[in-house]
Amino acid sequence: MRAEIFVPGGGAAPDGWDAFVRAGRAGVLWEEALLEAAAWASPRPYFAGLIRDAGEPVAAFCGRLGVFPLVRRFRPAGRAASPGWFQTRLPYSFSGGRLYGPQLGRTERRFAVRTFERALRRRLGARCVGVLHFAATAAELPDLDGPARLRRPIAPTTVLRTRWDSMDAYFAELPRGRRRRLTALYERVGDDPELVSVVAAPAIDPVRASRLDQLTRMKYTGRPEGVAPLPPGYFERLNERPGAAYFAHLEKGAGLPVSFDLVLDTPEGWMTTVTGAAGGVRDLYFDLYLREIEQLIVTGVPAVDFGPGMRAIKESFGGEPLARYAVVAPFAPW
Repeated sequence: MRAEIFVPGGGAAPDGWDAFVRAGRAGVLWEEALLEAAAWASPRPYFAGLIRDAGEPVAAFCGRLGVFPLVRRFRPAGRAASPGWFQTRLPYSFSGGRLYGPQLGRTERRFAVRTFERALRRRLGARCVGVLHFAATAAELPDLDGPARLRRPIAPTTVLRTRWDSMDAYFAELPRGRRRRLTALYERVGDDPELVSVVAAPAIDPVRASRLDQLTRMKYTGRPEGVAPLPPGYFERLNERPGAAYFAHLEKGAGLPVSFDLVLDTPEGWMTTVTGAAGGVRDLYFDLYLREIEQLIVTGVPAVDFGPGMRAIKESFGGEPLARYAVVAPFAPW
């Protein structure tokens, strides 16, 4: 096996990259155009690698250098402000940046991981002190474990699995107090004369989405001045591609979003990622969950991954925690 390392936004992806990720139904965020748009907004440089065996793509990796950068400022694509760890992570998602072809067995996947790590070290040199494999499932751990590697549990993700045939059946399964609150919320927002609820829309206003996402992330961070906005171009590219949809509330007059949740197709079902909400109307974030659950039931999608964080709230909607791990692979000193 051999690895081809490239910098999203700083050079073209290797031949066959998009074809490989589409064949594996990996999700739209793996496509070169979305990786490039994500790199525009990142203060940390992204790198990706395509692994070939006998000339054919068999695995792909993506991540960023500098999980905890010493200097928080933008740099040209592929340039780090300070040394750091390389984190395998898909931009603006809760997924680890690792993708394997279906033909690979356990031994081949382990070899693909080591091939990528060696190529990354050659490319980055002393700037990279090691690799942090992020958001690994329990089934993936044997592919990543090895001598001198550390495994640590991280915040679990919350997955809601479709098991109802109607929203009435969904509400009936909830505890009485929770059922009454969520039913009232669902009806109140649905009947709001100033709002239009949008379900699985293929596009959203990119400028407003960029602003709502930035305001939401600033609200939940200790350093709001350090939040780099996702550019409107990121949403413009998402709007052009299948596999991404928006649940949103729009102003009835202007038609602009006041809240939204980006939902992506994955082999396991759906995954929620980027969100945004303006102040002024209560509980829109929770109503989006209910609209998504309703659409799961209608379409028969098997599950939705709501991601980590706010675990108690997500479990109150019927989600279940799914363990995730980080595997630390330090590089030997020069």
